[in-house]
Amino acid sequence: MATSTTRAGVGLALLLCTGLTTGLDAQRIIPTNQVLITGYGTVGYGYQTQGENINAFTSSMNPIFLFQFQDRVLFEAEFEFALEGGVTETGLEYAQLDFIATDNLTFVAGKFLLPFGVFGDRLHPTWINKFSTAPPIYGHHVSAFGAEPLLPILSDMGVMVRGVVNAGRFNLGINMYAVQGPSIEGDPTEEVPELEFLASSEDGNTNKMLGGRLDIALPPWAELNVSYFNGDYDDQNVLDFTGWNVAGELRTSGFELRGEYIQTRQEIEQPTGFPTLVRQGFYGQAAYRIDAWEPVFRWTQVFDSKLDGTVTDQGAWQAGFGLDYWFSPSIAFMVGYEVNREDVVEVDNDRLVMHIAFGF
Repeated sequence: MATSTTRAGVGLALLLCTGLTTGLDAQRIIPTNQVLITGYGTVGYGYQTQGENINAFTSSMNPIFLFQFQDRVLFEAEFEFALEGGVTETGLEYAQLDFIATDNLTFVAGKFLLPFGVFGDRLHPTWINKFSTAPPIYGHHVSAFGAEPLLPILSDMGVMVRGVVNAGRFNLGINMYAVQGPSIEGDPTEEVPELEFLASSEDGNTNKMLGGRLDIALPPWAELNVSYFNGDYDDQNVLDFTGWNVAGELRTSGFELRGEYIQTRQEIEQPTGFPTLVRQGFYGQAAYRIDAWEPVFRWTQVFDSKLDGTVTDQGAWQAGFGLDYWFSPSIAFMVGYEVNREDVVEVDNDRLVMHIAFGF
């Protein structure tokens, strides 16, 4: 059963407001109108080599606007423009206010990318992600797979505190947030309701989702991250949705190895009780830079979904083979081939995906 997190969420919000007010009064901040426009863009092509042999060209642009008041207050926002069915779709990736209290402490308010794992808030831009698609455990952009993604790229409305502690050779990062949380998508009477993160300015219940991530880094070679969130998703504040993530990265002499494991637990209401749907999966990715060339291999596995031990959906795996050519540190041509297989039923959606991604 769910435990209300409203008091903790309100406390975090008050902490943020207090920090903002005190900092602004002390600094007597005057706008300096420093504006920077940056971002990234992508043009690509995808060809499904099995089944219906679907092929399509793609194009998208993600401008990022930065507006700074002196040294301590920064507003940042990212928009996404992409063609979907002949129509230009527009999305707000994030829009947040950052108050830099000290060199090691930042308060954030607005819509932001949740620090759950590392792919969502650090790696998902197409010129940073070294494979031409996102890992199938995350539902984003052109990913296709034989199983449903475990989570979308998470963003939500709320407040957050980010801190860094330098401990000798190690850096310790702490991220804590309170956000609106998930809600039910579609029919709430379904046996297993589908969930969505709308990042709406209206909450679907009186509960706030609380979460955080702990980062342990040994620059520049290694990093370990542990993430967690929990919140109610129904309008009665009864049913929990919980997520765990463990991520790691190792870098040395042009070689990079990274991976993430996700487990989600969704409480379901039934006449006989409250069983829990457990879904889990991981991806691992290796890349090796050779001058301007960088071969990449990625393995993704989504395990069977289980409701109190009973399998409800079969798992699947994907093997991805990629090759990147870097024209500059922020412009690359990436080509990848995905081999997709379900554990029981064969799927015909292997495909070739290529794009040119550029950061500006």
